[in-house]
Amino acid sequence: MIRPMVLIFVLLGTVFAGVHLFATKVSLYWYYWWFDIMMHFWGGILIGLGVHSFCTFSRINLKPTLKLVLFTLLLITVTWEVFERLTGLFVTTNYLFDTAKDIVMGFSGGLLAHIILKKYTIG
Repeated sequence: MIRPMVLIFVLLGTVFAGVHLFATKVSLYWYYWWFDIMMHFWGGILIGLGVHSFCTFSRINLKPTLKLVLFTLLLITVTWEVFERLTGLFVTTNYLFDTAKDIVMGFSGGLLAHIILKKYTIG
């Protein structure tokens, strides 16, 4: 049986991917300054939820600790920023500020998800 947390992760991840594809196609990232901020925050939430979901599998002997969530956030957010750089999905005028903001928003979403899930789930 699929656990509710895993189902929520898959559902939110699918919606996130759809919104990202649509936003890229119609240039929402360039029309609305706040859209990128929202998506990085949402992505961080997905990372935190994903770590907790992954740790619910019985064959995985991991606990969703703060250290694990922080490591996963660091790995995924930095990898995403490198991907954005390599594919040209960045603004050259304030690149360092934008990259720092994206990483902070990803970490904020991930830590919020971790705090909420730690408080309201067993184990």
